[in-house]
Formats: sequence, structure tokens, C-alpha cells
Amino acid sequence: MAKRRDVPERQLKQAITALPDVGSCKIEFGEDGDIAAVHIVSRSKRAPKQIVRDVESVLFADFGVKIDHRKVSVAQLDPEQEQVLTRGTRPRFVSMKFSGSGGRGRCEVVLERDDLEVTGESSGVAAGLGRLRLIARATFHAVEKLLEERVEFELLDIIKLTAGGRDALIVLATCVYERGVKDLAGCVQFDEDEQEAAALAALDACNRIVEITPQVERTEYEVTPFDET
Repeated sequence: MAKRRDVPERQLKQAITALPDVGSCKIEFGEDGDIAAVHIVSRSKRAPKQIVRDVESVLFADFGVKIDHRKVSVAQLDPEQEQVLTRGTRPRFVSMKFSGSGGRGRCEVVLERDDLEVTGESSGVAAGLGRLRLIARATFHAVEKLLEERVEFELLDIIKLTAGGRDALIVLATCVYERGVKDLAGCVQFDEDEQEAAALAALDACNRIVEITPQVERTEYEVTPFDET
């Protein structure tokens, strides 16, 4: 039986998905908080029995959690299925609030991804393109909250230009995440609302990272200490 421990579900999932050939996993808990089942999606033809043993080992070695191998299931996908599976849902822009005075401002951007809604905030100089930079940064901060892995977006520049007879915004940024550092660029054409366009261009810049990064779930179960006596 899997024993309850004081370990967030997120840490358990991160340990499992870090194992070789594990693409994703889902953990189910019983009413008592014990692990009822672990569902694994494998990215290769590596023997499922070996993956199950790896899961047992990492849970026990890292967290002292014992789990019966019969509670771990492994599904293997071919390359085409894997590509579809790993493509995450892109965040949707919901709303934005901006306030400020004396050349400084504060921005809040609300995003939604599947059933999870988050708010990103940014404050600083709002003069000139400063307002649009604050919006882009607030958007990046909201996206960071949606991702399970540690990801940081740094705004490099925001450029306003005319293309095809329409105004456009280009957002340039850098992303630092577990896989390394990546330069990003996003572009959106707009007719009137350049502030919303700044948020959408920032989203466009980070969508490729979002698609390959696991999403934070709305509810997390806590695995609490278990007395075996």
C-alpha cells in the first residue's frame, strides 16, 4: 500500500516525469490520501515493467512512499501520438486592468488555460511604450503561474510598427527553463486596442514553450504523514 506522506502531488509528478522515457503521468488518490493509481504515458518502446520499477524506486527513494507495482499502469505511444499528446493547450486572454499616475503604473492581466485562471502583475514606468512593456511583463508573469515547471520570461523589447497597412506589435523575450535558454518573438496586428495587442503578442511569443510544458492543475492533493502503528 502507498503510505501517505507530507509531499505535494506536484513534487511526486515531477519526480516521475523526470524518469527516462516517461512522457506524462497522472496520480489518483483514495479518500484516505493514499496513492490509488499512477498512470504513465511512455515515449518509447522501453519495457513497461522497467518503467514501473523506476516509478516504485523513485517514490520510495525520494519520498519514502511505497506503492504496489499493480497500481502503476503504462501506456506506450507511437511518435505521431506522442506529438499530439505533448502539445499543450494555449492560454486565453481574459481581461486586463491598468492603473497609474505620475508616469508610473500597475498592470494586472488575467489568463485562462483549460479550467485554470491566473493573474499576472507588473508595476513600473508607464510613460511612452512603458505601459505596453508593463502589460507584456504582467502577461509573462501570468503564464509562469500556469506552468508546472520553473519557467521565467524576460522581456527584451516591444516594437510598434505598421505592416500590411495595419499597426502591429512585436514582443521580443528570453525564456529560461529546465531545457535551457531560448529567444522568443511574438507578433500581433491590431486595429484599435494596442494594450490588449501587447498582451496577445506576449502570449504569441511564449506559446511554443507553453505547448511543451506541463500545466499546473487547479487542485493539488497533499500526501500527509501516515502512522503505521
